[in-house]
Amino acid sequence: MRTLQCVAALIAIFLLDGTVQSASFPCDKARSAVEKAICGNPELSTLDEHLGRYYSAARSALKSADSCLVNDQRNWLRARRDACSDAGCLRQAYLRRLAELDPLQPGVTRIKNIELPSVKALVWIVPPALDQVAAPVNKQAKPLVAQGAIFNEVSGGDGFVLRARDGKRTLIVPLMFLESPTTENLASLAQVKGAEYEVRGYSEVSGDGSAHFAPSRCVFVYRAAP
Repeated sequence: MRTLQCVAALIAIFLLDGTVQSASFPCDKARSAVEKAICGNPELSTLDEHLGRYYSAARSALKSADSCLVNDQRNWLRARRDACSDAGCLRQAYLRRLAELDPLQPGVTRIKNIELPSVKALVWIVPPALDQVAAPVNKQAKPLVAQGAIFNEVSGGDGFVLRARDGKRTLIVPLMFLESPTTENLASLAQVKGAEYEVRGYSEVSGDGSAHFAPSRCVFVYRAAP
């Protein structure tokens, strides 16, 4: 009995520290070539299981913006993972995706035994404004990507602004559409001295002709790669 208890304890330790892993989906239902390749490769299966936990934890951290991540994950599966034709490509796709989601992980899910690549990492997503009357969806809006430092200009009545090195300002989210916890998270990012960010979303044009991020669409905030 004592021997059985010791074996059970060892198995529990392996499960907790990630030594024993399996894919995040049932391998007996794998249909595509990519899913079968993942299930047939222990390393890829482990990476897929890690990503399942990373994705779940990131959704919890993002709260009301989790639906933005759901769509982003679907795009990643279709355009990145499922576009691979060999194990090497799949491995790199998984490692990069894990690195992208790493800043949104609590300590309990963060990977400690795998070196992740240096990438632009997701630190927050601003969800679409709840007031669709004040922020109607413009289906003709074009993608907008801007880089720079985040400035907290709430006290001045603007909101949070991205300022490029050449001084160009791009409004990330206006004051009237700020909600918690976005306000707290962007304020925290703005306090990081010397930090550079890349913000991705869709463009809207103000009355003065300047472009800003459309509050009716998801706005993704990435920390620049070191």
